[in-house]
Amino acid sequence: MADSERTPGATGEQDSPGASLRSFWPIIIALWIAEAVGSFETAMIFAAQRALTEHLGDPIQMGWLITSYLLVGAGAAALAGRLGDLLGRRKVILLILGAGLVGSLLSALAPNYALLLAGRCIQGLTGAILALCVGLVRENLPGDKVALGIGFMISGASAGTAGGLVIGGLIVDTFSWQAVFLASAVFAAIAIAGIRLCVPKSPVRVDGKRIDWFGGVLFVPAIFAILAAITYAPSWGFTDVKTLAAAGLGILLLALWIRVSLRTAYPLFDVRLFADRQVAIANGVTALVSMSSLQVTLVFSLLLQAPRWTMVGLGVSATVAGLVKLPSNISSLTAGPLSGWLTSRYGGRISMVTGGVICALGWLLAMAFHDSIPVIVAVLIVISFGTTILFAVGPTVLATAVPPDRTSEAAGTMTVVRQAFMGIGAQLMTVLLATETVASPDGSSHYPSASAFMLTMGAIALLTGLGTALALTLPRDAGRLTARPAQK
Repeated sequence: MADSERTPGATGEQDSPGASLRSFWPIIIALWIAEAVGSFETAMIFAAQRALTEHLGDPIQMGWLITSYLLVGAGAAALAGRLGDLLGRRKVILLILGAGLVGSLLSALAPNYALLLAGRCIQGLTGAILALCVGLVRENLPGDKVALGIGFMISGASAGTAGGLVIGGLIVDTFSWQAVFLASAVFAAIAIAGIRLCVPKSPVRVDGKRIDWFGGVLFVPAIFAILAAITYAPSWGFTDVKTLAAAGLGILLLALWIRVSLRTAYPLFDVRLFADRQVAIANGVTALVSMSSLQVTLVFSLLLQAPRWTMVGLGVSATVAGLVKLPSNISSLTAGPLSGWLTSRYGGRISMVTGGVICALGWLLAMAFHDSIPVIVAVLIVISFGTTILFAVGPTVLATAVPPDRTSEAAGTMTVVRQAFMGIGAQLMTVLLATETVASPDGSSHYPSASAFMLTMGAIALLTGLGTALALTLPRDAGRLTARPAQK
């Protein structure tokens, strides 16, 4: 049998416990490194936030480096599963890691902002790595080790995020912002080598269904166009032809995307799922909180690193800013199980509302108390704990709302919603932070003023509150396995 057609258990080697264990760890380690690379590239931009703001001199341009990555990642996540079926998951993850390497090098060596942004967009393709890693775990490991393997993948995501903030901060503080992109390229190269050496070639399973390539990612340029209108309307003019053209194009593409999805038998992003009230509400809450509370790293990395002469920043290094965020990441490890317990006992509505209230309270506390590192550590713990409780229940709410054979599709849709609205939120918060800025003594760079930070935190608290209010409209027993039979 050819390599591309091999499946786990096809040889006698898999039947031996010793052989199974020997093949388990190399595959897990290789995939763990790959997922850590993807998460590192997501978080590293925040470590370089101050350095890039000073280099670019414009917080709006800095915001696009975050937004573009997230929106491209949302499109990549929508396509990843289908591409894995067509080409094999191993080949697709190697292509994505290769793109991440190229994008990192392009950004590191970019002589101008246009190429820096282009490199960051290419890096965004790594947003599909986690879904592919989970698929490769199921594809290559014995059934009794799949759950453990997926757990390792989630830990790789957490480790990559922490590494992006702390290790990325050390690199930026010791060398330069370009060095963190070079480090990302090196990490991607290591992951590519690990996948090639340790992960077997994937089987290709083509089911003959027509592929909705056009409609699958049409939402990405639509959102880009709408965000461009929102971002530049103050400078272009709200009635300027460029503003109106960008907004009109975005709305037109969004309408076309919805129409194509509704007319396609097997869309990559099925908007028909939103006809179910429970699915629509769960994704609506996800969208609102992704736009707001999930911007916590963007807001606090900048607040912590902003110079003291701004009268609001604490002027710490990128390394210290990353370390300040770590306690909240650690404390949130208990929030997921708590959310599961609340959901099983009281239903998903109580879990979502509880998480939302805690999260909104955290942002209100942040508006009042943000002048010292210990206080910010405490505030971040409250915000992250509430956010984790709220998000952990989402997939469970979906699982009780759709037929069993559409659970993965619904969960994938929620992943795309989260990624896309994180990108939208990043740009919106960047615009709010830029409403009032203070210039450096030499006038070379601008930072948000205290008023801009308060406006941004207030907007985040409001959006989080709206998400919490929306969660109140869920059925009382949403998310409980006995909630209701899956609808056909």
